[in-house]
Amino acid sequence: MHMRKHLKYSGLVGMALLIAVVAISCSSDDDVADSGGDVAATTAPTAIPPTSTTIPTSVPAATAAPAATATQRPVSPSGPTGKVTVALSGVGPDNYELYQLAWPWNDRNQFIGIYDTLFYDDRSPSATALLQPSVASDWQFTNDALIITIRDDVAWHDSQYGMLTVEDVLWSLERGSAEGTLWTRAEALTTNYKVPEISQTGPNEITMPWNQRDLRWRTVPRDMTLQSKKMFDDIGAERMNLEPMGSGPYRVTSHQSDDHINLEAVNNHWRETPYVQFMDILDVPEETVRVAMLGSGQADIIQMGLPSVDAVKAVDGAELFVGPATGLQGAQIVPTGQYYQTEDKDGNPTDRTPLIELPWVGDNQADGLKVRRAMAMAIDREGIAATVLGGLGVPHYLWNLGPTHPRWTDQMQEDWGIDYDPEAAKALLAEAGYADGFEFNYLIPSGLSSTLEQVCQSMIPMFQAIGLEPKVDTSAYGSVRPKMLARTMDMVWCWLESGWNVDPDPLYRFSTNAVWNPGIEYSEPMGYESRILGAPTSDDAWEIIIGEWLPWFNENLPTFQTVGYTSPVGVGPSVERWDMRVHNDRWPRDPWLIQLKK
Repeated sequence: MHMRKHLKYSGLVGMALLIAVVAISCSSDDDVADSGGDVAATTAPTAIPPTSTTIPTSVPAATAAPAATATQRPVSPSGPTGKVTVALSGVGPDNYELYQLAWPWNDRNQFIGIYDTLFYDDRSPSATALLQPSVASDWQFTNDALIITIRDDVAWHDSQYGMLTVEDVLWSLERGSAEGTLWTRAEALTTNYKVPEISQTGPNEITMPWNQRDLRWRTVPRDMTLQSKKMFDDIGAERMNLEPMGSGPYRVTSHQSDDHINLEAVNNHWRETPYVQFMDILDVPEETVRVAMLGSGQADIIQMGLPSVDAVKAVDGAELFVGPATGLQGAQIVPTGQYYQTEDKDGNPTDRTPLIELPWVGDNQADGLKVRRAMAMAIDREGIAATVLGGLGVPHYLWNLGPTHPRWTDQMQEDWGIDYDPEAAKALLAEAGYADGFEFNYLIPSGLSSTLEQVCQSMIPMFQAIGLEPKVDTSAYGSVRPKMLARTMDMVWCWLESGWNVDPDPLYRFSTNAVWNPGIEYSEPMGYESRILGAPTSDDAWEIIIGEWLPWFNENLPTFQTVGYTSPVGVGPSVERWDMRVHNDRWPRDPWLIQLKK
């Protein structure tokens, strides 16, 4: 399949190279505005785009007033028209049924508008609240439960299944939390809510009793793609996973795995009718080809990395778009196999065994730490930011907090900054018994982000300079997921994570609690995570993060960050406006808000 695609676009490769050459002399140094608004007014960034410094309170008080009732927002009063073509590094497989839904396809199904959720995130400057009502028209908190009201005018794409009902929502909650589910938010669902007790308590009302409410309570209604129970009963799980059918602003007309997804707008959609009638999303693995397609007009929007900034700026009429966000992306190094947690959250013994044959784990934890710290000191963060990222990145060190974060201080830099010091790194390796270095498997997942891939590749000679020899594996993320779930990760992998984020809820990765786990489990983080996520406000959570979590993290260094950055989206001259509500460079998020020039 990829051979056919390469042949289809091969004539553009020469153009891509020409664009890259021309960009050297034609690029400008204009700043990009951090706006979900007018794309035409947005120009190329010369620094990390400014990010909101408003720290949201993620868990409202128990007496919070109900949210305002959602009303129809007819985005396109005259009806959808035109077509937009989007070129991505990969469109992914047919993977739609909630129980079988693996990351990142859960994001895809929601972000491109196939499925609806109960709430949606809105970080745009005009937003009145972080969470906005969607299929849940309003909600309220009590000390005992989250109570939501379900709209009765939400139609499924296939009319034979009628309207979305309370039964469909209950079914989705049950299916997403069932034993063995792959859905990433399942643990947040079962932690925050007593799933067996969730029930219909009124004509359109569902009561979700609290279990142990934490900062992730909102991720469940925000991210659960609602599905039709009647369709499941009619065709079964296997077909439902292959046949997308939701209630979002776009319906799927064709999906060929790892080739294309074709979408058509739902006219008079209950919530937001798209401006653009058709959207073709193409699987184009080579970034140079995607840039060439933007230049030739074969693509209107492309996924891109920072290394392509100059090439996109050289395309006549093209813009770099960055929507509203609350943080940076980043590249972190994850030395896996640190399975140290001996008891789960209920005090039951685990079957975890640290992989002591790995040098960064070792049969002596102190020596394993020396190896990890040596690897962290081998990274020239300033050099990567200046060369690979073209000055559009910043050094970063520890999980979720770093330079340019609104809470970062000079004292934190002094205490937690990691110096680039290859000689000191060699000395630490020698102390740990590895004076001659060692080989290690180095995973750089392909197809997620060209920026990530180039940052990860740039670290290879840095590791080699201290005597380490990475054996590079560029398999797709999905290939390692079985080892992740089995807790048998045995490599160093370079992973895309938050360079920093003003939301504290991404901090639940390093214990047995999470379904998704990078290959690291310690007992101490489980306690910190529980208190951080259970804090009544973000301010309370950050007090624990800064006072306890990060000092532990710095002392033990289970992983380390390298650089933080924001990758823009390449937008061609045909696009007039795109009021994206939350920035995403992997998927064309909120595509129903795209407006084409007349």
